[in-house]
Amino acid sequence: MHLLNPLFLLGILGVALPVLIHLMGRRRAPLYHFAAIDFILRSQKRIEARLKLQHLLLLLLRAGAILLIALALAKPLLQERGLALAPIGASSSNVFIIDNSFSMNYQTGESTLLAQAKARAREIIASLSPSDEGYVLATHSASGGLSVRPRRSGLTSDRAGLLESLDGIVPSFYSTPINPSLEKALSLLNGSKKELKRVFLFTDLTQNSWREPQDLADSFKEAAAFLHIIDTAQGQPLSNLAITALESSYDWTRKDGKVHLKATVQNFSDAHVRDLLVRVRWGDRPTTNGKGTAQGFLDLPPRSQAVKEFFLDTPGEAVLWGCVEIVESADGGLVADNQRYFTLPSVKDMSVLVIDGAPSIYLYQCESFYLERALNPARLHHSYIKPTVIIPKEIPSVRFKDFDLVILANVEELPSQKVAELTSYVKEGGRVLFSLGNNVRTEYYNTSLGELVPKLRMAVESPKESGGLSLGPLDTSHPVLRVFAGESSALMGASNFYKVFLVEPQATGSVSTVLSYSNGAPALLEMSCGKGRSMLFTSTFDRDWTDLPVKPIFLPLIQQICLYLAGNLIEVGPGEVIVGQEWEMPLFQEDASMEVLDPGGNLFSPSIKSHPSRAMVVSQTDYPGIYRIKRVVSASGGPVAERQSPVPWTVFAVNVDPRESDLSRIDPAQLRSSLGEERVGLGPFGVAGGTVGGHEGLVAGLRLWPILLVTALGLLTMESFVVGRKPS
Repeated sequence: MHLLNPLFLLGILGVALPVLIHLMGRRRAPLYHFAAIDFILRSQKRIEARLKLQHLLLLLLRAGAILLIALALAKPLLQERGLALAPIGASSSNVFIIDNSFSMNYQTGESTLLAQAKARAREIIASLSPSDEGYVLATHSASGGLSVRPRRSGLTSDRAGLLESLDGIVPSFYSTPINPSLEKALSLLNGSKKELKRVFLFTDLTQNSWREPQDLADSFKEAAAFLHIIDTAQGQPLSNLAITALESSYDWTRKDGKVHLKATVQNFSDAHVRDLLVRVRWGDRPTTNGKGTAQGFLDLPPRSQAVKEFFLDTPGEAVLWGCVEIVESADGGLVADNQRYFTLPSVKDMSVLVIDGAPSIYLYQCESFYLERALNPARLHHSYIKPTVIIPKEIPSVRFKDFDLVILANVEELPSQKVAELTSYVKEGGRVLFSLGNNVRTEYYNTSLGELVPKLRMAVESPKESGGLSLGPLDTSHPVLRVFAGESSALMGASNFYKVFLVEPQATGSVSTVLSYSNGAPALLEMSCGKGRSMLFTSTFDRDWTDLPVKPIFLPLIQQICLYLAGNLIEVGPGEVIVGQEWEMPLFQEDASMEVLDPGGNLFSPSIKSHPSRAMVVSQTDYPGIYRIKRVVSASGGPVAERQSPVPWTVFAVNVDPRESDLSRIDPAQLRSSLGEERVGLGPFGVAGGTVGGHEGLVAGLRLWPILLVTALGLLTMESFVVGRKPS
């Protein structure tokens, strides 16, 4: 048993009062010295015995009533053994946790749940006594400045400072679990020497925020701390509509060039939503008469989802990005999840020079036959890859710098002045791809083109009867091979190679192996040269040495190699980034610096990593929307270029976590049971009775003081009955 107001036990001293009254008010029968009145004397003795018994009963009733009243005022509580409670009015340590996850942006009336939580927390902070101390903590503090971290590292009695920290908490778009904040609150309270330790948690009680709360039950007990959970939703269900998934694709090989979008819309409510308008918008273009590029309607039964598909013409802009949005929804709750952003590969036109080192009067026997069709499979006049095929005799008439990429397919040799021109072209940032064959002479390549290709050894054959070599396991972390992640090993190993060139082991780090054969020999090597780079394929791009050109892997492999070399790769980074995730983009210019503009209007510099390949990493993804990246290229030996540089913006999309759109609430009884009922108080917008003093509404147990007061009242009633009874 515990006493919430132990000072009132001093009232037990009042038991001495009826004892004194009893001693001072004792009555004795009068003494008569007449022998004739013996009968009267015996009668007086009987009356005196009854008076003694009556006085003793009055003494017990009065002392018992005073004792019970004193105990009742001390508020005894029958509670589990081992719990130490502090008296009412004791100084306290308080941690105020404000849930500022995305779901707390829910709009109710004219304010959000977060604004209401801060207003309630402000009232409680203002009611603290000068001896109380506190700390204000947000469940999320973003790297990009969304939430201001508390300026003080520990508990403080400065109420003005606590209110300042509270005002610094702003909404976030993160899906933030509650547990880490509770753990931090307990670590702060563990260092406090105050008698009473409390945590005030202001949250909407959505199920997504609570992950394994039972892990904290023992921690609260060990810290002798109590948890007030203030339900900002006040027990009401929260309905919501959201676009929870978006798939976008663009087949660059199709003649119609249609963009295919599939938007998943979910109804997180118990109401049937009819004629919900869903619209697609491209980029920053304004809508016409309130309409976007495409729109359609959906019917959503309660707690259901539906998919809306769009087939769109590609816009004229170079940057392909946009959003799918819910229009004029009755959903007055969350707003940010009514939009979902997407980006599509912005592939600029590429001019590729293909030098066919083994031309033939028979088209299919030309070295460039399969290569040209892989570069432009539909042979479209508007293809983004524009190959120009020449034979060795035409080499003197072309300029390498007029092309984004140069491919030498089984070329025997180049004129000496063209060797120098090609080397200069690559060193200044150009790209070149070599494939080998019967025309390649090892001595010539090692001597004349040694700056652009690894040192060759010899060509070796594998008997066709044995099936030759195949491609080995793919390292899909390389940008060229990332598109093949998840493909079956049978598809990757279906190609056969009957003759390949071996290369000398590389002593420098400028050469890396991208792709290998089944015996471990390099199949595709990458080499840096000045500001540019080259790649070497150690077999042929026709069917003389391999059947690779007629295998399904050939077309995407050739396109990925060319796009990668030209800095025009489609597969860069994840298709969608969730708020808080990193976005990564390969870098192709060693002298490039970057700036990022986020949807909140903040401009910052991303980080650069060098391993395993040079890439730019954006980790400050705090807002949903479109992020723009600008490459600011410095001139060789000169200052950084102005922001009006012709280098275009690159964009990527960031969206909110769809888990936060589901506002299903956790069962309060289950939550209290998980955290420990004796340590948790949960109310719609405060603790029971609306008070935060002492332990009211906080501690579960049997309250004994009402029983004591009723018993004391009964004793006083009996006392009045005994006093009014006259002895006979």
